[in-house]
Amino acid sequence: MADSGTAQEAQAMTESREKKPIPTQDAIRKLKAKLLPGFKYTLLFSLIIYLAMLIIGILAVKKCPVNENIPLFLCIIGFVGLASKLVTYLRDRIIPYFKIKYVESALYTTELVFFILGTYWVYKEYKPSFDPADGARYCQKTAYMYAFIYITAFFVVTLGVILLFVCLCCCAMCGVACLNSLIDDKADANESQVPYVDEEAKETVGQK
Repeated sequence: MADSGTAQEAQAMTESREKKPIPTQDAIRKLKAKLLPGFKYTLLFSLIIYLAMLIIGILAVKKCPVNENIPLFLCIIGFVGLASKLVTYLRDRIIPYFKIKYVESALYTTELVFFILGTYWVYKEYKPSFDPADGARYCQKTAYMYAFIYITAFFVVTLGVILLFVCLCCCAMCGVACLNSLIDDKADANESQVPYVDEEAKETVGQK
């Protein structure tokens, strides 16, 4: 009976430990709860941008003789951007039934490839004519400017993030250098406070 009682107590303690949330997991849940509203707003903003891009690209088909690939770039990036963001948002619900990682990889790879091609197409034709009477030099203004601003904004934001990262690394290195300097100065000050002992005089006194 005593052994069975001990076993039951051990089992109860094990169950209580399993039910008790791990501090790390609890912190992650709280962080997700705080960041979730911001993530939703960012996702909504991205969806609006890609939806507008898709619509503008569709409306501009056959209206950019200077380079017919520019509306194609808007259509593909708009569609792939919408799909990738929705798949990422619904990852937790879809992943038990589908290998979502491969789909995400394919979408982001396609987006990257067409972004590089679109950068070449848009910057190569800068600056086209926005007057339909100019024929081969014409491109619909809304479509071209949307593509140009989207690509340029991406490069500006990327450059800003890189510069911020470099600045943070420089600040961290300066902080570490200052800390090491303070430690060295303190060590030197402690050494200077130690009284000097003449070993030869100490030996002479000892012999006497």
